[in-house]
Amino acid sequence: MNIADLARVRDEDLAGEPAGQASGEGARALMESITATGREPAGRRRVPPRRSVARSVARGVGLGVVAAGLAAALVVWTPLGGPATEYANAAVSLRTGEDFVEVRINDPEADAATFTEAFRAVGLDAEVRKAPVAPQDVGKLVGPYTEGKFPPGTGITIHTYQEGCRSAWCGRVSMPVGLTGKVVFGIGRPAAPGELWSTPVQADFYADGGVVGGYDPRGRPVGQVRDTYERAGIEKISYVVMWVDPDGSGSGYDVDVAHVKDDWPVETAWRIASDAVAVHVAAPADVPKDSLPKIDGPRRSPWWKD
Repeated sequence: MNIADLARVRDEDLAGEPAGQASGEGARALMESITATGREPAGRRRVPPRRSVARSVARGVGLGVVAAGLAAALVVWTPLGGPATEYANAAVSLRTGEDFVEVRINDPEADAATFTEAFRAVGLDAEVRKAPVAPQDVGKLVGPYTEGKFPPGTGITIHTYQEGCRSAWCGRVSMPVGLTGKVVFGIGRPAAPGELWSTPVQADFYADGGVVGGYDPRGRPVGQVRDTYERAGIEKISYVVMWVDPDGSGSGYDVDVAHVKDDWPVETAWRIASDAVAVHVAAPADVPKDSLPKIDGPRRSPWWKD
């Protein structure tokens, strides 16, 4: 039966018709509308009880509420199966997907709690802290750091972009599906004099961040590089001796200056504080791998700890 067709039969059409008779014009129109719809054989039409329909609707609403709650509670690297979530406050703007979080730092000077509030609002089990950095890294994202376990062959990657960025820092942090554990993000703050930086800076990489303007230590002998840095006022110079494996990969560790020859070539140098540089040295071919005494060298700032 088509309700739209029935709707064309009005009460006024039936007004004045003899009660119980189908001879009037309005009654005939009503009867024709009913009989024109056809009949369905008895026993084939199933109408669910009213209470079942109500229960199905209630159940659907309940699942929607639960799903929304889970979407807000699950961490970003758990597949949500839904659209990205966005959140913004005075400190930061976030947009999340199944395995990434897009970050725009609006106010690097905001307190860490304001940043943490934003990350948790999009379902991240994350905390944000201020991390000491070089002058050129103030306001940028540091880390993130996590003690959780990564699925084999995966890790966290950060891609910084400038196009369309109107904030202090814009980037995309990709995290693997299946990462477990709490994540700690850092926001760069100016380091105090002599304080270890959270992120080392290649000594010759930035024109305004190099130890000596225009000086490239790569390939120069250790003795010359050390003299140059000492004249520039660098009080702390540490050494990491590196060995190259047959497959082209390399590894190394901190070595006392007494075991590093002045004529060994420097691979690169990293500024690790306002008054400290870590010089990476290439071990000569006649120095067996891991044959030099190992020492505990300077470490990065443990900014992620209490």
